[in-house]
Amino acid sequence: MRFKRCAQIALLRVVAGILVSGAAHAQQKAPTAEQILKAYRPSQSDVEIDNPTAEELPKCRVENEPGSYVVLGAAGQVLRRISDTNADGFADQYRYYRMGLEVFRDIDTNKNNKPDQCRWMNWGGTRWGLDQNEDGRIDAWRILSAQEAARIAVESMIRGDVQALSSVMLSADDIKNLKINDSVARELAAATSDLPGKLRAILSSSKILNQRSTWVRFDPPVPGLIPAEDDRAATDLTVYENAMAIVQNGEKHDLVMIGEMVQIGNVWKLAQLPSPLEGSGPQTIQLGGILMQPQLTRASAGAPDSMSEEMQRLLAELQKIDEASPSAEATPAQLVAFNVQRADVLEKLMQQPQSDEDRVQWIRQFAEGVTAATQTGEYAAGPKRLADLQEKVKDNEELLSFIYYRRLLAEYAIRLKNADPKAPDAAQTWWGEQVEAYVKRWPKSESAPEAIAQLAIGAELLGRIDDAKSWYTMLARDYERSNQGIRARGALKRLALNGTRLELQGRSLNGQPLSIQQYRGKVTLVVFWTTWATPFTSDLQTINAIYQKYQPSGFEILGVNLDSTVDTLPAYLRQYGIRWQSIRDAGGMEGQLARDYGIISVPTMFIMDKDGVVASGIATENLETAVQALLKGEKLDATRQSAANAPRTQKN
Repeated sequence: MRFKRCAQIALLRVVAGILVSGAAHAQQKAPTAEQILKAYRPSQSDVEIDNPTAEELPKCRVENEPGSYVVLGAAGQVLRRISDTNADGFADQYRYYRMGLEVFRDIDTNKNNKPDQCRWMNWGGTRWGLDQNEDGRIDAWRILSAQEAARIAVESMIRGDVQALSSVMLSADDIKNLKINDSVARELAAATSDLPGKLRAILSSSKILNQRSTWVRFDPPVPGLIPAEDDRAATDLTVYENAMAIVQNGEKHDLVMIGEMVQIGNVWKLAQLPSPLEGSGPQTIQLGGILMQPQLTRASAGAPDSMSEEMQRLLAELQKIDEASPSAEATPAQLVAFNVQRADVLEKLMQQPQSDEDRVQWIRQFAEGVTAATQTGEYAAGPKRLADLQEKVKDNEELLSFIYYRRLLAEYAIRLKNADPKAPDAAQTWWGEQVEAYVKRWPKSESAPEAIAQLAIGAELLGRIDDAKSWYTMLARDYERSNQGIRARGALKRLALNGTRLELQGRSLNGQPLSIQQYRGKVTLVVFWTTWATPFTSDLQTINAIYQKYQPSGFEILGVNLDSTVDTLPAYLRQYGIRWQSIRDAGGMEGQLARDYGIISVPTMFIMDKDGVVASGIATENLETAVQALLKGEKLDATRQSAANAPRTQKN
């Protein structure tokens, strides 16, 4: 059997061979255990397998079986089995073991050297996933238990992974194949549409779900049967009414409402996005879900009892658009095309006969999409479409406030793009006036905290620190439970850091414990940074030069990395020669450390004296002068401190 996988071809040329039985097999030189262990890794990251230690590795060995190489550990236990199941000379199954049992298997069914199916078993669970485009990510499931579906949903939300989340949500095809009653199908379609928008809304305000949250367990009720005679679907449905999950945050355990789940063949799916139960007081849990609700008469239902062909067509069209949503690397033109395409369908959905609740759902999604398209600066028609929608909902004050704010965001983006060079501050002045008026008109609206945060950030960017503190104080006082209120407390803390000791600890980029306390006795620059912040990249040459020059004299740098993923970090560190350590805040700009210090832009930097006391916020152009002074034990004068907390790059 010859071993061949795209990412490992160079290494596998060393271990290549043809597995046959008998004498010919015995003549073949088998790869070493070390070569196989280095060459093969599970395609999925959530697989716990046995790996030998450096001391155990020399004791591992390879045995030949007909059609397979088997790697045995130091104690004789199976670690890997790489197999050619159809005797064509190429590996097509890659099997991984834990405690002597197989827990995961990558399968290449189409013989193109890339796994397209993944199976978890024994200690690993019961999942069977399909990677239809062979990109290393599960697109659909053949087997999935309710517990595993709930865990995937919650952990996907923690990571902000919309694709993985979509794989466990009811799809338009699921709803169609179950032949669910039309009025119920509309509700399910609304509940499972616009996952990116719904996920952003939950993560932006949740204290429970963040990058440091960890899954604990699934806590479902007894499953219920909805018989076909109830006219909910063409067949009996097995449903969990209000499943719950428990996540851990530090020493605290919190509840996440998974909500309704339905079994489709051997796969369980969620009927709505999980919702963290915020707050410490008694929680109200709604009985029943979309599927398991008491029967209503046609008169009391308040919605049409059948779905028109046009409604079905539009929902199917929206589903197709959502399935082709652009990636994080999409161009502005691609983002505009996606959001405008979506908005055009939503506008038609808004006009269909349906309940008021469903119509409001489509209206809100329409407003979000048009705003997102306009904020790229490439969709000038956005403000007009939002203004027209404003007029249509003017009698609904709550909905009006939601759309009005998004129209302001859209118009501000257009004004910034078309700004007159002779009046560069005109757009910012207009924005401040409009947002302040908005807050006075709708102080209790759901958009008010975000609007006040915009005022605070704008004032800070313009150097009006007293005004910024006033807005941050209002946020922290009047909207304390909102995401913006939490960040405002951090911003106030950040603006008052001079003369205090910074509390900073976590895990390094390599996963090792790292604390600011380890830098005591050194003049230390703390820098919050990301790979995507152009000004930080532009400053790196200067920062690194100062580091190399003064490190021998007692100068150190401690970074706090706020990238949302680690994929690009190794290449970035090599390219720009970053040798100093960084704490990893896996939540990115929404992570715990970013929140604790109200980070609104990167880089944000502070410099500390040898006693660990913050001397000042600092800008790169003032860094060398400040380092020289602090190494001599001098205090920084007012001029050196003038750059404190003066953000100048991408905002969160």
